[in-house]
Amino acid sequence: MRVGLGTGRAATAGIAALGVRVRNEGLRVTGVATSDRSEAAARDAGIPTGAPGDPLDLAFDGADAIDADGLCIKGAGGAMVRERVLAESAPRFLVLVDAPKIVASLDEWGVLPIAVVPFAADRVAQQLADLAPTRRDALSDDGMVLLDLHPATGCDWPALARRVRALPGVLDHGLFTLVLADVLVGHPDGSVTTAA
Repeated sequence: MRVGLGTGRAATAGIAALGVRVRNEGLRVTGVATSDRSEAAARDAGIPTGAPGDPLDLAFDGADAIDADGLCIKGAGGAMVRERVLAESAPRFLVLVDAPKIVASLDEWGVLPIAVVPFAADRVAQQLADLAPTRRDALSDDGMVLLDLHPATGCDWPALARRVRALPGVLDHGLFTLVLADVLVGHPDGSVTTAA
């Protein structure tokens, strides 16, 4: 199988667990990583890696916050562009979270990360000044400027994502729509449920 490997704490745990099966059970997979960090984690776990391009069989990742409608914020780790590419390259996209990531409203997280072409970053920040954008010190692995937007409580998150995506120079944003049955929620006792 070709498996998309996400970025972040939960994804790193998933990569490590997959690596155990590769080493101990002879599972044959090629991982396609969403960041330099997840590539290193795959290498450490003994998972061979490949390049994007060919379709994936499965992808998994973590999330920052997920609401009851399946709206999800990703991008705290800065890899949301690659994460979306791999999520859309796979027929099934699993999201691994713990219970605190399931929220009543995305307002509880309150941040929408966006990736912007460096040339346009200052202009985009000006156009989104009403959202109190903050610029991260580090660029994404693809050299994009990462801005965190802070919308007002009660905002229409999909409308905000459309507004942001329409601006010249914005490559992507961190709002995803998930299938709740594919959101796996881990609990302290080791049990796993879905968010559906």
